[in-house]
Amino acid sequence: MHVALVLPRFFPYRGGYENSLLALAKYLVAHNHRVTVFTTIADDLESFWLPSFKTFPEEQISVDGVVVRRFPIHYNALRRRATRLLGLAPYWRWKAQYWRPSFLVPGLSEALLASDADLFHIGPLPYNSLMYAGLHAGELRGVPVVATPCSHLGEPGNNAVAKHYLQPHQVAMLQHCTKVFCMTQTERDRLHELGISPDKLAITPFGIDWQSTVGGDPEFLRQKYKVDGPAVLHLGMKAFEKGSETLVEAMKILWARGSNAWLVMAGPSLSTFDNYIATAGKDCPRLLNLPPFLASATVVAQPSRVESLGLVLIEAWANCKPVIAADIAVSRELIAGSGGGVVVPFGNAEQLAAAIEKMLSDPELRQSMGAGGYKKAMEYQGDTPWQRTAQEFEQAVAHGQR
Repeated sequence: MHVALVLPRFFPYRGGYENSLLALAKYLVAHNHRVTVFTTIADDLESFWLPSFKTFPEEQISVDGVVVRRFPIHYNALRRRATRLLGLAPYWRWKAQYWRPSFLVPGLSEALLASDADLFHIGPLPYNSLMYAGLHAGELRGVPVVATPCSHLGEPGNNAVAKHYLQPHQVAMLQHCTKVFCMTQTERDRLHELGISPDKLAITPFGIDWQSTVGGDPEFLRQKYKVDGPAVLHLGMKAFEKGSETLVEAMKILWARGSNAWLVMAGPSLSTFDNYIATAGKDCPRLLNLPPFLASATVVAQPSRVESLGLVLIEAWANCKPVIAADIAVSRELIAGSGGGVVVPFGNAEQLAAAIEKMLSDPELRQSMGAGGYKKAMEYQGDTPWQRTAQEFEQAVAHGQR
C-alpha cells in the first residue's frame, strides 16, 4: 500500500500533529508500506504569510524511509487577494480552495495527481486549501481519501474557536472523504451532529512516543537553572489561544502572594506572545523560557482552548505529573476519565492561580492525580494507535478496489 500524507508542515518541524504523522509514517514503512509526504516549506505557523520566515528548502528528502516532498508557498499579496474573491462564492469547493486561511502551493496539485498513491490522507483543519488539494486528487484518481481534521471545538457557549474549524465548506470536505478519524468521542459526536455519517467516523486518537517522553533528570532545573522551588510547566506553542498569557498572569498573582514557585515555559512561540512577554515578563525573575522537557515539572499547566486531543496532557501523565487544563470538552473528556487533573475556565487568571496554588500545596493530591493520569496515558503508548490507523487505511483501500 502506498499512502500519501498531505499536510502543511512536517519534520523537522515539531508539533503534536507533525510528530504523530511522522510516527504513523515510520510505522507504515516498518510494516512494508510506502509513504510519501506532500508538504510545504513552512517551519512555523507564521511561515505561511511571512516570506522567508523560518522555511525549509524546496526539496525531496528521505526520513527513515519516508519520502518527503516540500513545495513552495506563493506569497504574492495581489494574487492572494484576487483568489479570496473566489472564496466569496456560495460554492463549497471554491471556499475550500480560496477562502481564509488558504494559500497557494505551486506544483502540489500536479504532484498529487501524478502520484501512484493508493490512499490520500489529509488534515488538519483549518488548512482548507491543502486538504482540498488532496481530496480533489483522490476524487480524480478514484482512490480513497481519509482525513484527520483535529477539530478544535473551543469553550462551551463560545464559538470563537469552533467557527474556524466547522464551517459548512469544511464539513462538506469531510463529508466527501471515505473516512474521518476523530481524536475523541466528543469530536465524533460533534461531527455527527453536523451531518457527517456515523459510518464514516472512527475514533483513532494519536499516541505518544513513550521512550522519548518518559524519564529525564528530575533535578535538571535545580542543577542547571538554580530553580529553588516547585516548577509549573507550560509545554508546547506559546500563544494567547494556548492560555500562555493567562498562565503568566496567574503566576504573577501567586508571586504577589509570596509563592516561591517557578513558571517554566518550554517550546516555540508566536510573535504575538514574544511581544507580550517582552513587557509582561520584565518583572518575573522566576520565569524561564526553555526547550521542552517534563521530568523536572511539579505541575503541568496547559490552559489551552485550541486542542483536538491534548497530547501534552498525556505526555505529562506518562511522567506521573498532574495537569491543569482549560475547561473545553476534549480536556474534560480526558480528565474525567483519568482523575489526572482539573479544568478551569479559559482566560481566567484568578481561577487558574487558585488551581495551581492548591496543587502546589498538596503533595498527596499531586501524587494521586499523577497516578490516575499515568493509567490513562498507558492507553496511548506503543504502536497500538498507529496499528488502528493502518488497519483503517487498509480497509479503505480494499473497499475502494472492489
